[in-house]
Amino acid sequence: MEKFILKIWYSNKIYYNIISYLLLPLSFVYILAFYIPKLFREEYNVGIPVICIGNINVGGTGKTSTLLSIVKQLSASGKKVCVLLRGYGGQKTGFKKVLPSDSVQVTGDEAILYSNCVPTYIANNRKNALIKIKEEISPDFIFLDDGFQDKSVFKDKNILMVNGQRGFGNGLCLPAGPLRELIKPAIKKADFLIIVGEDDTRIDIKLKNTDIVTYSAVINVVNIDKNKNYLAFSGIGNNQSFFNTLKQNDYSVFKTIEFPDHHYFSKEDLNRLNKIAATNNLTLITTEKDFVRIPEEVRLGIECLKIEIALDKMNELINKLTN
Repeated sequence: MEKFILKIWYSNKIYYNIISYLLLPLSFVYILAFYIPKLFREEYNVGIPVICIGNINVGGTGKTSTLLSIVKQLSASGKKVCVLLRGYGGQKTGFKKVLPSDSVQVTGDEAILYSNCVPTYIANNRKNALIKIKEEISPDFIFLDDGFQDKSVFKDKNILMVNGQRGFGNGLCLPAGPLRELIKPAIKKADFLIIVGEDDTRIDIKLKNTDIVTYSAVINVVNIDKNKNYLAFSGIGNNQSFFNTLKQNDYSVFKTIEFPDHHYFSKEDLNRLNKIAATNNLTLITTEKDFVRIPEEVRLGIECLKIEIALDKMNELINKLTN
């Protein structure tokens, strides 16, 4: 079902385009439900620079890896930074400071990755969380992972992420397309746009006559072992991006298996994967996000691909974010 929906959103074939057009009435309802309540909301200014990194596409755009690169560089320069996110996929509903030792089932996978680098918090209510963070540690900068569509809090800077291969899909809002909001209003409120990978879908055309500052980013693989044959599996927002990264870096990928986004791997899942790998003499490999969702007792023998997002002008972006 998920693959069928992605084809409706991203395929140029007439058959899928017809289906997306049939869904347009529902998209109009979604747009009204999205924008009208925002007209009556006031943004709360916490008094500390808040920088949001988000996207308008449903699915992965490289947001987590990009923000990790930014906060690592800021921390190394002596800035006191922290990350606030919803903890999507976790069970915690209130405000919590995340520790690397926390259960991923409680906090979600992204929070665990951030907590290894900088103070990290999860909360459903961003406004209340910002107030508490200011009281507790008073950081120089608070980064919001996601929240691009949230008008309850004031953001000093907005970074919009997009995958160069997928682009904005068919340019339509849910459910006819993959977008959470309309392209032009989103670009207008964003200060920066980061395109991850080659701009295959010509996103640059949509940026004409706009003031948005655009950066290019590439995915760099940190650990490479090209002497093995792999079975790649993942449960992230854009599984194909992970498989493409492996192949583009000359990994020998003989089989790929997809799971839903934020899937928690059971022992049964891993037994099945191990059986397929053993039968075909393959080594299992997955993403960092997926790896933390695998029970520790069954991680043995599973390799984790570590990546870094490298911006073409990282220092320039950091200066613009902090000044």
